[in-house]
This record gives sequence, structure tokens and C-alpha cells, in this order.
Amino acid sequence: MSFEKLLTANVTWTDKCVPHSALFDDYYFSSDDGLAEVEHTFIQPNQLISRFSKSKMNKVFRIAETGFGSGLNFLVAVQHWLTHSLPDHQLHFMSFEKHPMRWTDIARVHQQYPQFKTLSNELKAQYPLLIAGWHDCWLCNNRVRLTLWFGDVLKGLPECDASSGSQVDAWILDGFTPSKNPDMWQPALYRQMARLSHKQTSFATFTAAGEVRRSLQAAGFKVQKASGYGKKREMCFGKIEQLRKHSLKAPWFCRPAPVKTGTAIVVGAGLAGASIAYQLAKAGWQVRVLEAQAEVATQASGNLAGTVHPLITADWNLRSQWYLQGFEAMLRLITPWLNHQELTGELHGIVQMLVTETSLKRVKKALIQVGLPTKLAVWLTREEVTQKLGTEATASGLFFPKGGWLNPTSVVKRCLQHHNITVQTNQIATDIIPPSNSDKKQLLWQVKTTSQLWQSNIVVLATGSLNETLNLTPELPIRPVKGQVSHLNSEQFHPPLNYPVTHSGYSSPCHGGAVSGATFEAPNMSEKISITGHQHNLNAANNALPNWVDATAKTVQGRVAFRPTTPDHLPIVGAIPDFKWMEQAYLTQSHTHVVYKYPKQRYQTGLYVSNGHGSRGLMSVFLAAESLLADIQGSALVQPLSLYHANHPARFAIRKWRSGK
Repeated sequence: MSFEKLLTANVTWTDKCVPHSALFDDYYFSSDDGLAEVEHTFIQPNQLISRFSKSKMNKVFRIAETGFGSGLNFLVAVQHWLTHSLPDHQLHFMSFEKHPMRWTDIARVHQQYPQFKTLSNELKAQYPLLIAGWHDCWLCNNRVRLTLWFGDVLKGLPECDASSGSQVDAWILDGFTPSKNPDMWQPALYRQMARLSHKQTSFATFTAAGEVRRSLQAAGFKVQKASGYGKKREMCFGKIEQLRKHSLKAPWFCRPAPVKTGTAIVVGAGLAGASIAYQLAKAGWQVRVLEAQAEVATQASGNLAGTVHPLITADWNLRSQWYLQGFEAMLRLITPWLNHQELTGELHGIVQMLVTETSLKRVKKALIQVGLPTKLAVWLTREEVTQKLGTEATASGLFFPKGGWLNPTSVVKRCLQHHNITVQTNQIATDIIPPSNSDKKQLLWQVKTTSQLWQSNIVVLATGSLNETLNLTPELPIRPVKGQVSHLNSEQFHPPLNYPVTHSGYSSPCHGGAVSGATFEAPNMSEKISITGHQHNLNAANNALPNWVDATAKTVQGRVAFRPTTPDHLPIVGAIPDFKWMEQAYLTQSHTHVVYKYPKQRYQTGLYVSNGHGSRGLMSVFLAAESLLADIQGSALVQPLSLYHANHPARFAIRKWRSGK
């Protein structure tokens, strides 16, 4: 997925406080009555109120909208949903907006409608950073999920999954009039609508332009005309009439079949395991977590402090996109816990010092090409970095106002507190036995440990870099990389840093002192703490903050852990394929056939993985957990397809095969 710099909306206002787009020379909604226009144009033709109240079988109702604008359509739809739907059902509202409004403009509209104050305030707290791509907001006690795609709708719709659990129930075709916004109203839009629809899908739009009607009909929709609202003479609405078969672009990355809610075993009680255990438990699963060590969070998740901020790349590649979404997922979950003092850490800001010429050039390029919003990152001169940190700094950098540091162990323990979770320690997994089709006594997955045999409907492998369990999935290229961190007591540094800071390593406050790290030592598998490792960490801190550390390598304490890494620096998340079947279906076949001739991927039903999160686990595991839960339950993706494919457990074998190697 290529990245394009986001151009935000340029909004002017009429005397009646109606927003007007300077770019398209068009109004966002009617000056007569915006709410009445929404009801007439979109709610009634899609029969949303009656469908909300009758939606008993499907627990999720999905609306897809072109043009989020001020969010007025969203507010009205949610109000009806909360009034007419069952309390355990969810509305998933997806909206595609090429030129999003700043919140100050949105708030100016919402202030005119006090009946939406509570929902508006909740949306304000989660309104995404104005950067292109996919953003999720969870509102109304998770009864409403808002997915915002900032960017071209014709690039956003192909990133949506068309599996049965992800199809759209109703389309709201809004946006500016076709004559002023021709780039959106293209045949490709209607073809994507058809791809993402099912046999009961409806649509409604304010325009009755002939080209729009004909294109909708050509895509398989039955189109009817009706009287438009106010000064608009006609509008149109309808339903899908002809469903057509759409081939998968990547059948080897197709989604697995869902599994009914039941029992789950999670192997590993680090960040990856605890986060998916928590998501499963919230969804009603009975979860047993098996930990090889005597306590939870003893490996890389046991460090005193982990720094969190998005990853900035000049081209805003898939890694940046993953870690921004992961950062947002972390904030959604962690912020309330921090506010209630249930965790150790602070998310009040973090400084990234650009201590190398390469990092400086990369960030400067990103500032131009990506257009980083100030709510994401603020450029700081060397003098400003010094002032920000409270001690002399040797380089310029970025300040991330929503970043900070967290104690990973406290996060793990908080996740595992859910009443549906049971933790069993000293359980080294030695074998995994799949259900048997021939033996009625073995209908469940079995995990064999050194002391016991455990059974469940599904198994999630979140074993990190633990040597004893890596052999459970030898096809997955997880490489342990040693990292040593150095612990500084309160007398070994001065002054206390105002914010955590990353440089060639990182230096962060922690409970009782500070921590500096970390080494990257491969293939060194020694668990011993070394003077050399401490010296490396102190050198990194001294090069960035020359007057801060007052300690020697021989006087500091520390710890060693091993990060689970992957060749492409992205985690491995998803259902584990049937690798033997994959060998026959793909890897021994020609890679040059047209895609639709290849069969869909086959999985080991009920077996999943979340691993390879490396040194950025705190910005990765929570999105990974949401993604895994979506696969397990067959719900809509929590990330664009390109990211889903980029994290897929089969990707390494498929890439090698597709490249002809």
C-alpha cells in the first residue's frame, strides 16, 4: 500500500454556521436542516431503524460511508443504533475521508446539536491523528466501532476484507457532488461496493446523476429514484441485485474459518500472551495461560521500563503503519488503566534524539513527505531537546506528546487479572497435539508440558524467544536476539529526566531510578550480564546526554533478556497454516499461474500465533491481540489487508515461492 501525504479540509463557514469546502466549492450539508437531510437521504432509504431493531441473528451491523465530513451521518446513525438495537449487538461504521476536518471544525458543527454532546465528547477523546491510513475508535462501551480511512476511498476500499463476517449491510454514498468531485465517483467505487456487499445490502445517496445510476446498475445494484431533500430535486437508493464472484488477490493469505467461543490455551505469559488472553477473556472465552517460568513476564516483558512512540520512516512504510495503529491500540487499552493507577508508567511524552546523520535525514524527509501532525510529533532543536529533558543534549530530535514509558510487567499482570483467565506457571510446553478426526475421545487441542496434558478448543502460541518452545513451530523464523539493560539507582544519574528519551539506545525513568539500554547481541545466547554490555549502554547515554550519568559499568546493575525478532522486523500474527498442505498446494507448484487458479490457504484450525514483536512489543502486541481475536471469531479486520498480509504466518514461504527462488 503506497502512502500519500494527507491534505486536510479547508473549511469556511456561512452565516448559518454551515461548513463549506473551499477545495470542492460545496457545502457539507443542507443549510435548512442538516439532521433532517441525513434522515431523509440516508437513514430512511436504507431502512436503518427497522433493520437495527430486527437484527437479531447478526450481532454486528456494518455501515460504510464515503465522506465522513463533520461526522453528522455517524452521530445520527449511532443515536438510532443505541435506541433500537439489542444491547449486546455492535454497530461497525466505516467511513472514507480523503480530506478530514480538524477537530476544531468538527466541534463547531457538533456544538449546534447538544443531543449528541456525550457521543461527541467520546469521539473527541479518540479522534485519530490526521495522518493517512486506517484508524479505529471504540465507543459507547464497545457497542460502536468507528473505522476511519483517511485518504482516497478508491485506495481504501480494496484494503477491506470481503469475508462473510466483514461485508457491508448498508452504504451511505455521501461526499461532494459528482460534478465537483469526479475523482471519487468512478466505476471502481461501485465495483468495490459490490465486492463488499451481500445479498441484503442496501445503499442510498443524495445524487441521482445519470452516470452514477448507470455505474451502480453496471456493478449489480438495483437503483430507484426518490425526491431529494430541500433544493435537491432527486436522490437514489436501492439494493444489490446481482452478486458476482470476486477472486481473491492473495488466496494464500485468506482468512481462517471462525471458531465458536469456548476454551483457549495461551502458551506464554509475556506481553504477547497476556494481551491476547485479555482480549479472549473479554469476549467470553475461558482462558488458561501456560507459562514456562515460575512467574509471568520473566523474559523481555520483564524489563523495568519500555519506551513507546510511533516508528517514523521517510516513506511511511508498512512498519510505520503497523506501529502507528499499534500505538493507537495501546493508548485505547492502557490509558484508562494508567488513569486509575493500575499500571506503572507515564504517557505524558517522550523525546527521540536523532544522534546519527541517517536518522536525521530520515526524519527530515518524513516531515516533508509524510507531513507529521503536531499531535503526533513536534520537531525540536538541540537546545529545545536540552530544555525538554532538563539536561544537556547533543542532538536535535522529535517530541511525541502521547508517548512515554511503561513497566511491561505491570501491563502483563493487569491483563491477566480478568476473571476468565487462569495462569499456570512452571509449564514448559513440549508438544502440541491437534484434534483427531478419527478419535472421538480427542476432539480438542492438547498441549503437553513437562508435568501435565492440557486441553482446549484453541491454542495461541505466544512463546517469545524461549528456546524450549520455539521448536513447536519450526517453520516460523523467530530469531532470539540478546538485549542487556543497565539499571541506575537514584545516585547514579542527575538530574531526573523530565521525559524518557531514545537515542542510539534509550534512557528512561523507572520505579526507583532509571534504566538505559539496550544491547543487540546476535548470535550471543549467553544469559550472563556483562561489563561490556553495561559499557555499551552507558556510552550510548553519555553520547546523547553527556552530563546525566554518574556511574561506571562496574557499579550498575542490570538484566539480560532475549527479544523474539523476524527477518522483516514485523511480528508474526494469525492462524498457523497447514504447512504440509501448503508445500503441495503452492511451494512445489509454478508461481506464474494467474492468482485465481490457486486454492485458498488451509489452516490448522484452532492454532494461532502472536510472536516476533522484537523491541517494540508495547506498540505491537495489543493490535496483534485485536487482530487475532478478529480471526478467531470471524469478525471484521482491525487493519487494512496489506498489513494483515504483512504479518501473516505464511508470508516468508510465500514470498520466497512467488519470487521464484
